[in-house]
Formats: sequence, structure tokens, C-alpha cells
Amino acid sequence: MILAKSPATAWRVIEGEAVILSLDTKVLRGLNAVGSRVWELIDGRRSVADIVAAVVREFDVPPEAAGADVDAFVRELLARGLVTAAP
Repeated sequence: MILAKSPATAWRVIEGEAVILSLDTKVLRGLNAVGSRVWELIDGRRSVADIVAAVVREFDVPPEAAGADVDAFVRELLARGLVTAAP
């Protein structure tokens, strides 16, 4: 699955951590370093598998753990309407 950021979000990286605002719900969400990197990698071109591979490489975590964590995070972002599945 390829993901894209929702156009109904505004975001910025502050001191290495992303802060995302849902323009629909007006809810602000802060992300840790790994979540911020995943958010940055969601660009409408990379697949979830590509993002997992980048997390494994950049944060030196086992692929199984990275896969489970990224999948859970992606499901949460989808449920909150912060990202969409790209066509």
C-alpha cells in the first residue's frame, strides 16, 4: 500500500519531531523521532514496505518489530484521517 498525507493536515518538524494538525478536527498530534520519520516518508510514492525498510536501516531495529510498529502506526493515521491510501 502506498500512502499520502491528507490534504486536510498541516504539519511541521520542530526540533526533530513532527507536529500534525488535522484541519478537520482541529486536533494537534506530536510524534516521536521514529513516528516523525515515518510521517516524513509518507509521500504518495513510497509503499509501507519501503517505509519499514527505511526504519530498519535508520533506527537499527529488527524488521519484524519495525513492521509491526509501522503497520500499527499507519492504521492509526488512516483511522484518524491523517493519511490516505494513494491510488
